[in-house]
Amino acid sequence: MTIEALGIIDRLLTDAGINYEYYEWTSDLAYPYWVGEYQEVEPLNEDGMSESAFIMSGFTRGTALELEQDKEKIKKLFDETSGKLVTTDSGSVVAIFYTNALPVRNENMDLKSMTVNLKVKEWKGAKL
Repeated sequence: MTIEALGIIDRLLTDAGINYEYYEWTSDLAYPYWVGEYQEVEPLNEDGMSESAFIMSGFTRGTALELEQDKEKIKKLFDETSGKLVTTDSGSVVAIFYTNALPVRNENMDLKSMTVNLKVKEWKGAKL
């Protein structure tokens, strides 16, 4: 996954009012908050397309409904059928799609969490 794609995800989530940081939360705690990481998928073709699974983990000490509300914002932002398509400054194209979510039960019942999964596809390009 490219730094450009990570930046796009960061900007879109922040603009949507979702507390998000890549990899780990480093700011003052503001619940609910989300952290993201990715896993690259081995390419099957030589067409210049790369794919990654982007995993967002959300946490709150409020109600689980807060996470469900953020999930709905994320689902709308990265619609599962049309997704979010962005052409980068370098000429690459990034497509981001919502795939699914999973509420996660914690031993610490005060802390609620959820995982939201996105699919990210990138096509390398050259700026003309």
